Amino acid sequence: QVQFIGVYCILKLKKQIIMIKNLSSTLTRQIVKRNHLASSVLARALSSTSPPTPSTTMPSNNSPLSVNKEMAFDIQTATKMYVKYGIGNQRLSELSKESGDSKTLVSRWQRMMEAFLGTQVHVLAGLGYTPNENGLQMYNQHVAMFMQTADPETQEELRLGTRNLWRYVLSTTFNISMEDIESNEMTIVDARNCMHKVAQKMQDPDILEKISLKASKLETSGDATMDMAMKHQIVQDTLVGDVYLGGSPSLVEECGFEGGEKGYVFMQCVMAEHQNDPLIAQYVGSAMMQLMKAAGIDMQGVMQQASEGAKQN
Repeated sequence: QVQFIGVYCILKLKKQIIMIKNLSSTLTRQIVKRNHLASSVLARALSSTSPPTPSTTMPSNNSPLSVNKEMAFDIQTATKMYVKYGIGNQRLSELSKESGDSKTLVSRWQRMMEAFLGTQVHVLAGLGYTPNENGLQMYNQHVAMFMQTADPETQEELRLGTRNLWRYVLSTTFNISMEDIESNEMTIVDARNCMHKVAQKMQDPDILEKISLKASKLETSGDATMDMAMKHQIVQDTLVGDVYLGGSPSLVEECGFEGGEKGYVFMQCVMAEHQNDPLIAQYVGSAMMQLMKAAGIDMQGVMQQASEGAKQN
């Protein structure tokens, strides 16, 4: 569900790729997708989906051909170090000064993802992965293959490490303590019930009509990539403002969280915890397809574009 911001960052990256060609430049010039465990329909950014990783991604001459246990953990550790002590942390701390206004939540969430996921590009590029979304796609594929053969203990350790890093990012960006995040955890049964409510509201005829109407009024920029980015923006704004935070009580309140920005962040933490659950993935995956269809987003075209970009890499 929440890889949608990742899509937005990728689309922006098409226009800003020159900004991350120089790996010695600051992390503020690096924009990409999300964490290396995002192989399911869900991720954790903004209740949305990103283009599926194409199976035809071709490695560059210097890219690793696989990932082993030591690499996976070391990459996770390096990313954590930069997020906690590097320029990425500075950017997150700057965003924390703006927290509290739900009207700017989408924009701040996007900038948070740019800082967080840009850090991954920096780390992965040092290993030979290309410094763009194709490099991340390649790494995601490698991790997915490794996880298929890893023992359950290793899988859980990697999952918890990634989860805790994500929680740190949210805690820093939105001025929420780790203790508060942990106290708002939810059982799998409650998470499924909550996401069923989310999926139902996402497919509400009024929501779909609103997205369709706004998308139909967009003027083309002459650039298919930017046109798609604008459609994604409409879906993101509607998801946050109308699906999650709209109404009285809002959906986040109906699910047991406090209203407004903080409740939304707590809810996303919970959803990230259960993002690989098949039933939750089914709920959100089908609902997201309806939203994207309403916005006029051609997912087959997105897949083809990603595949062509990988082949050119």
